[in-house]
Amino acid sequence: PLNCIREPYLGYGSSRWIPRAPSDQSREFSATSGAELLESLPPIPLALLFVTVLLEQKIIVSSRRRSLLVSATTALRSLLNPLTWSHLFVPLVPASMAGDLIHYPAPFILGFPSEDEDSMVLLNSLPDDVTLVDLDVGRVILASRLSNEEGMDPGMLRSQVLFLAETLGSVFGCTMQGPTWCCDSPLRPFSQAGGRGGNRMLAEEAKSMAPLDDGSQFAAVKQLCKKFIIELLSGTRSCCYWIEEKYPGRISADTHECSVLFDEDRFFSIKRLRAEERYMPLLMGENLFQASSSHWRSTAYDLDGPIGQDTILALNPDDFDLVLEVFLRCQGMSTFVSSRRKERMAFW
Repeated sequence: PLNCIREPYLGYGSSRWIPRAPSDQSREFSATSGAELLESLPPIPLALLFVTVLLEQKIIVSSRRRSLLVSATTALRSLLNPLTWSHLFVPLVPASMAGDLIHYPAPFILGFPSEDEDSMVLLNSLPDDVTLVDLDVGRVILASRLSNEEGMDPGMLRSQVLFLAETLGSVFGCTMQGPTWCCDSPLRPFSQAGGRGGNRMLAEEAKSMAPLDDGSQFAAVKQLCKKFIIELLSGTRSCCYWIEEKYPGRISADTHECSVLFDEDRFFSIKRLRAEERYMPLLMGENLFQASSSHWRSTAYDLDGPIGQDTILALNPDDFDLVLEVFLRCQGMSTFVSSRRKERMAFW
């Protein structure tokens, strides 16, 4: 009798995967995982979670459904493309390790099943630098103290993160749930967060409000996240300097000491010019400009192409200076800068 109850559930779980090729299984799992993440979080909490992951914070994702934890954390990590998550990642934390992992000193993404009393006690006593994501309720509780905030005003940084999540979440909402999201309130101009050109983003999203299926919604959100990250990385090529120190009398390349320097002041200047739409006239050379960002390829760190004209998602340092500073301190940004080829930097 027990098998009669179990067989329908087991058969449904495997029916989508067994007949497919491994590559198709990977795409299907990615689409299914993304749909489950979007079903669990509204647009603004989803945007807050994305910003928190982008800034490499300590994140705990909780749910009573273990399969949802695996799906949601996997989909969350995929939103960082073309960057990568290089820190601790455990989609399903064993109960015996939970108490130790929450005090891990570096950033992490952990999946905690909240199915018993011990788990709930642990989730209610998290350190103040851990962000909690409750997939069952659909909320994200931002940590009161963020990582890499040394020398900053914690309250101001937290306010900037929340404000960015609210404005970016409005863009997510127009993309995912256009008719529902915009039916009873005017669109809030994204320019408050990203400069004068930002209001075009919501306007363009509002033009096409046809409902999307779950897979298309996640693909659209994933593309928006990618465009946002590419905008953050735009112009960094001119901020990188390759320095080589050669020893006199030695010819072997092994004797060279190489280092990469990054000009943060120039980075902030570029971000400000981009947000104010004053960067385009400075780079009107045909070899430096393209009309759209379609040339960006999906492979990680393949960002050596021309700087795009689209400044819709640009962040103004006057509004988000602390967010940009934390982003520059992240391991993902350091890996990106150090992965640049020598020929793509100024060097001597």
